[in-house]
Amino acid sequence: MIELHRFQRDIINELRQGYVDGHRRQMCALATGGGKTVLASHLVRSASAKGHRSIFIVDRIELVNQAVETLQAVGLRVGQMQSSNTWVHTDDEVVVGTRQTFAARGVPPAGFAIIDEAHVLAKDHIKLMTAWNRVPFIGLSATPLRPDLGKHFTNLVRGPTVAWLTEQGFLTPARAFCPGSESIEQAISGVKLKRGDFVSSELADAMNTKALIGDIIATWQEKASDRPTLVFAVDIAHSKALIADFIDAGVFAAHIDAYTKADERKDIIGRFKAGEIRVLSSVNVLGIGFDYPGASCAILARPTLSEALHMQQLGRVIRRAEAKTEALILDHAGNTLRFGLPIHFEVPDLGKGEHKSASKKKAEKKMVACPHCGAVMESATFTCPSCGLDRPGRKPTVVYREGRLVEYGSGDDGKARYSVDDRRSWYQAFRWYAERRGWKDGWAYHAFLAKFGGMKPPFAWKLFPGIEPSDEQARWIRHYQIKAAKRRAA
Repeated sequence: MIELHRFQRDIINELRQGYVDGHRRQMCALATGGGKTVLASHLVRSASAKGHRSIFIVDRIELVNQAVETLQAVGLRVGQMQSSNTWVHTDDEVVVGTRQTFAARGVPPAGFAIIDEAHVLAKDHIKLMTAWNRVPFIGLSATPLRPDLGKHFTNLVRGPTVAWLTEQGFLTPARAFCPGSESIEQAISGVKLKRGDFVSSELADAMNTKALIGDIIATWQEKASDRPTLVFAVDIAHSKALIADFIDAGVFAAHIDAYTKADERKDIIGRFKAGEIRVLSSVNVLGIGFDYPGASCAILARPTLSEALHMQQLGRVIRRAEAKTEALILDHAGNTLRFGLPIHFEVPDLGKGEHKSASKKKAEKKMVACPHCGAVMESATFTCPSCGLDRPGRKPTVVYREGRLVEYGSGDDGKARYSVDDRRSWYQAFRWYAERRGWKDGWAYHAFLAKFGGMKPPFAWKLFPGIEPSDEQARWIRHYQIKAAKRRAA
């Protein structure tokens, strides 16, 4: 059995406590590369020890073998339901299959169920959850952002953030460039919006132009020609056009989509992993569950207003691999300007993700691109960390906040912006203060909410020890306590 990391053990303990508290439908949020399938194998083992068989439901055929291999590797007896590749025995501890296969052929009796990639919750899932109303279900997802997930799951257990996993070496740091971002914005300015995203047919027409394609090839040759690269295209025609231009430039490249025959797809992916194919492009095939840690460059050629899709795509290149020091994102779609890098992603409460209107999401920009080199950086940054040049026409504004001078970037909310490290430092100071007084972590949690305007501290920060507050933090805590005492007196 593969040994769990501490954060994985904490997640399992929280899920068990959730079950004790009466939650039969729980969502487990864990970043790509955080070990969701390994985590699931321990849950299956625990269910088996209680005499229950489990079912492991994946979203597509490509993920069946991947899940079976991982579950078998940890010593579980695994059954499989997949067209002609089906074997199920009475002593199987877990049976793996797609939701479509289970819906068509029936689900083997089980006492525990896991839904992989649960953010893609479909009618088949919901129907089974309704029929098996006494069976515990756990949904696994790196991006549980769909607004309706709160209707079907009653408890959310968060794993560590992408930022923490990156800091601790579980994931690879990522850099992004947005070459030609202005031309992309012009190209998609007239594309209509529907169901929270761009209309695919119109988006394909806007993106499938020689000017943009040429920019993609040239940028890759300049910045990433030595990297195994995944391309995320708008549609099949767009993907094939991109690959044709890569091949014309002398690059070994290939395309796969939902219609690519299984044997051909397996061969292409095998050649990509072996290094024979340098660039692999797809439409809705590589964005979910594709697992090859060696991929170190992502070309984003499909603009999207879905943060879940954005993070699923970036997740394909941030897995850790030997000799891999960073992931490179060549964003020809402008998505990182809207949603940020992987380290900026944090899981919201169930039902709170993807709730903004498409037009509002389209107008928002979290990051900016350096006008000199195209490197993506936070809007409050004035000197590009990649090329070292200052952004033209930008003068830092200095505001006084709670005892220190803070450089303040764009935005009109009037609040100083803290980095992730700054916010974690405050949480650790609050924990130190609570520990010295024998209080529970709840005090630190509520102090953090008060300090950062309702922002919640990530679950993973519980793994960090308390740190003695700085003078600034100590002053803030004293004022916070005085206000609390006045409220109690009133």
